[in-house]
Amino acid sequence: MPLLVGLLGGECTGKSTLAAALAAQIGAEVVPEAVRAFVQQHGRAPHRDEQAGVLGRQSDAVARAVAAAARDAVVVVDPAPLMTAVYSALYFENDSLVAEGVDDALAYDVLAWCARDVPWQADPGVRDGPHYRAAADRILSGIVTTALGPRGAHVVRVTGDLDVRVATVREAVAAGRDRAGVAPPGPSGRNLDSHG
Repeated sequence: MPLLVGLLGGECTGKSTLAAALAAQIGAEVVPEAVRAFVQQHGRAPHRDEQAGVLGRQSDAVARAVAAAARDAVVVVDPAPLMTAVYSALYFENDSLVAEGVDDALAYDVLAWCARDVPWQADPGVRDGPHYRAAADRILSGIVTTALGPRGAHVVRVTGDLDVRVATVREAVAAGRDRAGVAPPGPSGRNLDSHG
């Protein structure tokens, strides 16, 4: 089964930049953000009653990517569906999706929590401001502390410049492969532990 990496973090924390770098440097397959596609299609952010649908579309896209990926692939989800639950709690004071988001997140081999140590960049229609980034981080911190950590989720804090972030995730991916008993692909593209 492919190794599944979920990116966590509020808006403008470098998730998409990290996903692109992982695709370029380790050949990761990237599942893009369902909410961004929603905004592009509808010209607005999803309303409260549309949040569950966005979370579901992101989860379905992940399932399709995992089903289609090679056994030794790395699938990076930008972001993990849990972030839709975080945004729903932030913008609508609706935490009804958190349990579903947490259950989904527990299936990931690595959850890479991107820090707010990157410069803020506006993205009209998608990003609301640095104060929302900080608020999302506080909600996420509570979820990691009370729900993910105690249940054994493999959360790694990703900080620093892009090279440091990529190195951190690569180390976490290697550890995830060790936990799963899956060798990285060899020069031929086959698993090093394959026989023939």
